[in-house]
This record gives sequence, C-alpha cells and structure tokens, in this order.
Amino acid sequence: MKRLLLILLITININTSWSQTTPSDSNNCKVDKVYLKILATDFTPLIISPIHWSKGEWIGAGAVFSSAAILYTQDKAIADFWLRNQTDALDKANKYFFDPFGKMYYTIPLMGAFYIYGATTNNNKPKRVAMDFVQASLYSGVIVTVIKHLAHRNRPYQTTPHNPYLWDGPATDDWSHTSFPSGHTIMTFTFAAVVSTHYKDKLWVPITMYTLATMEGLARMYDDKHWSTDVLIGGAMGYAIGTFVVNRNHCKLTTIPIISSNFTGLSFAYPI
Repeated sequence: MKRLLLILLITININTSWSQTTPSDSNNCKVDKVYLKILATDFTPLIISPIHWSKGEWIGAGAVFSSAAILYTQDKAIADFWLRNQTDALDKANKYFFDPFGKMYYTIPLMGAFYIYGATTNNNKPKRVAMDFVQASLYSGVIVTVIKHLAHRNRPYQTTPHNPYLWDGPATDDWSHTSFPSGHTIMTFTFAAVVSTHYKDKLWVPITMYTLATMEGLARMYDDKHWSTDVLIGGAMGYAIGTFVVNRNHCKLTTIPIISSNFTGLSFAYPI
C-alpha cells in the first residue's frame, strides 16, 4: 500500500525531475482568506520596517527629511508662486485628470481590469500587481489619515496670507485642517511604486508612472491644497509603502503536487 506523505521541499528556481509534476502556482495568487489575513499581518512589519533598514535606506530617508527641512522655509514662496500662475487650461487639467487621478478614480478600475485579465488568462503577474496595489493603498490610506489628524496642518487656501507654520496638533476641534501629508500624492506614488517595481525591467513604465505621480504632487500645490513639504513627504511615504508591499509578495510561493510510485506530496518553490 502506498503511503501518503506530505513533504516540504524548498527549491530555488530548479526544475527537478519527478514522475509526475503539475505546477499550480496560479492558484496561489488570488483573493482568498490567506490574502485577507496577509492584509492584516503585514501591517505591523511595515510600521517597524525602519528598524531593519540598511545604511543606504537610512541615507535615503535622511536626504528626504533634509530636503523637507529646506523646503519648509520656502513653503510660502512656493505656494505664492503657484497662486500667481494659475490658468484656465491648468485648472481644467487639474479638475478633469489630476484630481480624479489622486482620488484613484482611474487607478482602481485599471487595477480591477488587471486582476480580471490575470484571472481569465491564468497569468499571475497582473493579479499580483492588482493585489499589491490594493494592499499598499490600504496601508497608505490608513497611515496618511492617522498622520493628518495628528498634525492638523492648515492648508494653503485656509490661510490668508499664506502661512505654512500653522499646525493645530491632535487636540484641535477643527478636523478640516488636514494638509500634512498630501493624500493624493501618497496614493499616486503608492500606485507608481507598485507598478514600477513589478515592471522595472521595462524602463518606460517607471518613467511614466513616476512622472504622473510627480505631476499629481505639483497639481496639489497648484490647486492651493498642499504645501511643498506635504507633497514631498507624501510622495516618499507612497514610494516606501508601495515597494515594501511588492518586496513582501506572497504570490512568489509556488505549490507543485508530486506523484510518484513511492509517495504523494507537495513541493513548495520560492524563487529568489
């Protein structure tokens, strides 16, 4: 009588010859209970991830904060510049493209189409992009909302004349002051980071994605909704969250049933 054995085999990009092996990795990348659990369990590692940053990552973070400190002294001048240079054409571009883009009116349907395409063609890549986008966007939305209501920074249009130094803090009763950081910018950079990291082998994808995300940040300043420091920090956070989620992608795990004359089991392959 054949014995049924469950065997855990760690393989790294090696095609091992068995009597019968049928890859079923497409079943591992889908919206199911495992994915929903990951949405919850990956949040804590994201929050504490700076503990594990490399020297290069700390240098990058330091560069961002140093730049923000310099921009902070110029927030008023930058806001004044955009206010002086508003035009009807730019107003329409902001109203019909950049504002909806930042609110994910375009990206959510696009990512939905990605997932449907991947599911109907048995292609993991588009599904992974869509699932990572949802996960990263959820994290970005939670984090930016918490920070906004801890900082309660006045928006440019809420100050006359422009005054970037008004922060009400968490104790305020006026919850309309939510300038820092920019929500539109963090979401567009999250989208850009997810897509660009997945398709980094195609140079035009990162160039296009980050150009659009940067233009979104500029549009928020143009519309008098955000200070330059709101945009810089929002963009950096979106990039960090998007790349974090992609790099923790759980769909890389491949399950391969193994059937031979001696045993039946499963092989789990994780490409690195």
